[in-house]
Amino acid sequence: MKLNIDTLTLTTSPLKRGLKPSFWQTLKRGAQLLLLATPLLLTACSDDASTAQAGENRIKIGTSPGDFGDIVREYLAPELQKSGYQVELTEITDIIIPNVSVEEGALHLNIFQHQPYMEEFNRVRNGHLAPLVQVPTAPYGLYAGKKRSLDEIEVGSSVGIPSNVTNFSRGLWILENLGWIELRDDIADPFRIEKRDITKNPYQLEIKEIEAAQMTRARDDLDYAIINGNFALDAGIHFTEALTIEPSKYFVNWVVVHEKNLNAPWATEIVEIINSNGFKAYSQERFPGYNLPLAWEEDSNQ
Repeated sequence: MKLNIDTLTLTTSPLKRGLKPSFWQTLKRGAQLLLLATPLLLTACSDDASTAQAGENRIKIGTSPGDFGDIVREYLAPELQKSGYQVELTEITDIIIPNVSVEEGALHLNIFQHQPYMEEFNRVRNGHLAPLVQVPTAPYGLYAGKKRSLDEIEVGSSVGIPSNVTNFSRGLWILENLGWIELRDDIADPFRIEKRDITKNPYQLEIKEIEAAQMTRARDDLDYAIINGNFALDAGIHFTEALTIEPSKYFVNWVVVHEKNLNAPWATEIVEIINSNGFKAYSQERFPGYNLPLAWEEDSNQ
């Protein structure tokens, strides 16, 4: 099967953190602009194009740049094309517009986020996003900045943590696991932690909240930086370079769709492809060391 790659546009949002009065209106305009972006169109000839109905055979997918886009290009799109689907892929560096785009219908699905982040979007936006199936995910970890090892920690060291609420919470848990801070014992929601929940900070760490996609560029000005695995890899930083890795596998990322599409034929087919033995073999070879879908572990234990 030959893939014909027509064009590719990387859409980058200038949106900054902070809920201004026009925040969601701005996001909606961003989603509308996404419709105007020229995506990567993946098409192929198929001997069996009868599965997809006329007018319903184009699937628009948004991913963060890097490994999730590679999954679509290298495996998911070719498999969907066997059933007559055309796949449009847009790689997006912003971490809010992909969800707005699925909510508003500009995209059928996105691949870039864990479930707590999706649930936070639904809570704030009154959204209707739903997790469909998990995909292999590079781990979340703390990387060296100006200091090259954990032993170099000292009073006043700076640590960058992604600013969105769930990833910031995860970052604080990493720091507590290292013994660098202590958090309140009575935290009600482990995915909604703030600086004020820190009860002890013996190193007087300077904790800086930075947009996740900007962390790899910011780390040269930090002593340590906590980086999402996909952004690290996209910047040429392998997660084996991490000084410590998040112990939890709860944050394996998902294919996310609008809840009304959970049982759509194309959604059912995507679940079958991702959970297939072929995709598992591809993932083990292509993404060694990644956190794998929890359903795969359950299957292997049966």
